[in-house]
Amino acid sequence: MEFHCWGISHKSTSLEVREKFAFNKDEIDQIITKLIAETPFSNGIFLSTCNRTEFYSFCSRTDIKKFDLYVEKVIDKKLGVRKNDQFLFAGHEAFKHLLRVMTGIDSMIVGEPDIFGQVKKSLKNSQKHNFVNSELDDVFSKGIHLSKDIRTETNLSKNPLSIASLVESEIQKNNLKEVMVIGAGEVGKTLIKRLVEKDYKIDLFNRSSVSIEGIVSKPLDQLKEYLNQNKVIVVAASGDAPFITSEDMIGMDTKLIFDLAIPRNLDEKIKELPSVELLILDEISRMVEFNLKGRKNAVTRAESIISESAETEFLRLKNKKILNKEQKRVRASLSKTKHDALDKAKLRIAKGDSVEDIIDDLANEISSKNAFHVSKILDQSISKKR
Repeated sequence: MEFHCWGISHKSTSLEVREKFAFNKDEIDQIITKLIAETPFSNGIFLSTCNRTEFYSFCSRTDIKKFDLYVEKVIDKKLGVRKNDQFLFAGHEAFKHLLRVMTGIDSMIVGEPDIFGQVKKSLKNSQKHNFVNSELDDVFSKGIHLSKDIRTETNLSKNPLSIASLVESEIQKNNLKEVMVIGAGEVGKTLIKRLVEKDYKIDLFNRSSVSIEGIVSKPLDQLKEYLNQNKVIVVAASGDAPFITSEDMIGMDTKLIFDLAIPRNLDEKIKELPSVELLILDEISRMVEFNLKGRKNAVTRAESIISESAETEFLRLKNKKILNKEQKRVRASLSKTKHDALDKAKLRIAKGDSVEDIIDDLANEISSKNAFHVSKILDQSISKKR
């Protein structure tokens, strides 16, 4: 079995397609449970974010090429994703891609730090489902370690941008102070923290009651009562139905609205209202093109380190597996040699042979056979290197 990565992302796939693969935590748990029970995959890590959905596994190429079809099967829903929308990596190229993802240089907002934590959470989630074998664990452990080093060495970790920081910047640019935040997930929490530090007036709405930075959430059914009191609306949660419709916005004061949900939550008709400026996730992310220029040296350096180290480090991981397997085989062989020699010695003792001769012969036999095994291993090792 080879290490593989199947995926879709902002680089290869439109927002309309990515929305089909936007799964929440409960849905991901259900998918993993069914992948284990109903598909050939014996291990895997399922990563689902606003800009990418990926699956990493030690599996056959035949199976990973059909991963989208397996997802359709387990969720019982036709996705109809074209092959051109998907990408597939194998071996050290899959490991190289993992490093690019974890360092943030493959993100829409180059160098953003959130993806590193999202990958780690995906790993822990698969571990919780006993869906991580030793090989996959080794690859991701090495990936976490290397990406930390790369981010630090290249200064990618310095003054990182995120969706929350971009939204805050846009709010500041428009000189607006009253903000409604819908959703208390990672983006909502991060944004509220930033806004509280700058004394913004914040109304938080969430399905369950939560408190963030001293801001206590209000229930969603009260949301529309507060629409006119806020100049900015940030939708940071998905829902079965839109939280706000175009009819709700008729007659309202000018609003700046951010729809950060994947799938998108708001009706595009809202954008047609003259009093509303609606920005979706991809539009916000594209505002950061200047960020790539400012980080060009860091990204170039990170790409260089990854290109230089990915194949070498992945080969070490493969060799580690081969070595462990060989060590087990050798230990078993040496143990058999010892027991065979002892059995022969016991038979000779029973016959009344000289104990001194038996001990000498026993030591010589074990030593000679052990030396033969070591010599054989060294010969094989040298032959492989050649």
